[in-house]
Amino acid sequence: MSSASSLLIDNTKLHSQDCPFEIGNTPLRRFQIIIQGLRHEICVKDESANAFGSIKDRVAWYILSSEMVKNPGVRHFVDASSGNYGYALASIGRELGLDITIVSSPSITAFNAAGIRGAGARLVIAESEHGESSNAARMRVAAQIAEETGACFLNQYESGLNPACHRVWTAPETLEGNRFDACFVSASSGGTGRGFADYLAGSDCRTQLMHVEPPGSNAFLDAESSERGPSLPGFGSGRKSTFSAELKAPEMIRIEDAHAVAAFTVLRDISILPIGLSSVAVVLGAIEWLTRQSEQRRVVCMCADGSERYADELESRYIAALEPAAIRQIREGLRPVLEKLRPC
Repeated sequence: MSSASSLLIDNTKLHSQDCPFEIGNTPLRRFQIIIQGLRHEICVKDESANAFGSIKDRVAWYILSSEMVKNPGVRHFVDASSGNYGYALASIGRELGLDITIVSSPSITAFNAAGIRGAGARLVIAESEHGESSNAARMRVAAQIAEETGACFLNQYESGLNPACHRVWTAPETLEGNRFDACFVSASSGGTGRGFADYLAGSDCRTQLMHVEPPGSNAFLDAESSERGPSLPGFGSGRKSTFSAELKAPEMIRIEDAHAVAAFTVLRDISILPIGLSSVAVVLGAIEWLTRQSEQRRVVCMCADGSERYADELESRYIAALEPAAIRQIREGLRPVLEKLRPC
């Protein structure tokens, strides 16, 4: 284990460029696809290449390091997470010798739960009260723990540092020096979408920002369907994102959870694009957008994590929740499209 003093050389200036871990500068993986006779390029920003495996590594480091500057004597930090952020925060805390408590929901993946505990962090599962979203339950319990123990509540779901991380770090790293016609992001906390929107609003970049969420998500726009809320980790939210306030209504593409799961299995079978479930949905959103285009386009998809986080539970959790006939039909429709993806 590395000590905090050895890793945080300048404790008064902690920015993304000072990160002591291999977070950021993730690869852009280029693919081409022919749709209706047009050859398009889809670039995948592979955030699974971060030190602890997801885009949330950036947020965890950015928020934690900033709070450590503000509260240099605090050694116990608590926050709410659906999974990836908690995994990242626990992993960073282990390296810095900090006490970390993560409050998650019963829906957390086995991969992330094991990783959080394996990093030595405390994992608390918050049960929702009547009419309460899982997100709100996590935040409520995390705040209670902070009050009871004196821990610092990082509050990623409401901290302006969450979107700021993407505005000053992820977005410029992805978009500067690249010509993309559109950029596709998914929403959970909403920090990525808001950070990219703020970056684009303050730059000369003409890339169109597209949000991809399931029909039951309320993260940025009201849900299109009330029959079922979001069920895939990190894909959509049952509550309105704090970061949607004072933001122009985003361009939105809705992708069903079942389509993301079916496409995940197709990509696995054809051994291409080993990305996570929400990332698969983002790629499907990009492909849907490309079908509407009348000329060649170049797009980038923000892919939050890798397939390894879902592989062990794919059959028992995600496929088992769907009708077998429905998943077969969706697979049959998606396979010819996804087989057109070719590495550049």
